[in-house]
Amino acid sequence: MIKGRVAIAIALLAAFAIIVGLVLTGGPAQARKERRDRQRESDIAHLSRLVGCLARENGNRLPEELQITPQCDWQVQLADPFTGEPYRYEVTGPRSYRLCADFELLPDHPSGLAVRDEQGCTSRFFIPTGAERHGIRLAPTSRG
Repeated sequence: MIKGRVAIAIALLAAFAIIVGLVLTGGPAQARKERRDRQRESDIAHLSRLVGCLARENGNRLPEELQITPQCDWQVQLADPFTGEPYRYEVTGPRSYRLCADFELLPDHPSGLAVRDEQGCTSRFFIPTGAERHGIRLAPTSRG
């Protein structure tokens, strides 16, 4: 009789530990949301590199829209692979822009350069290369 009660107590304790573990970690659904958000963050980082390439291709001016070109032909996701919604791109200044996605979870990053806000947007800056980086504009040369 005591062995039966001990077995029941162990089973109840194990079930309780599993339930507490799921509550604390969020369970499989939480893990799937985190995985999808990590993919979105990775896509945003790749899109930032695409913006830099397009800007350099465009005379160090930020592009009006994101697109794949022959010179900037990287295999980047222009849309969320889970929802099909396009990632959002907005020019906010001559050298600044925002990239946005519809994240499932609130941001939990410590302060840093690529922190996203509650709207799922990350503010970025384009730093030109060469002479224009230092404010010097070179006149075009004619080659004959």
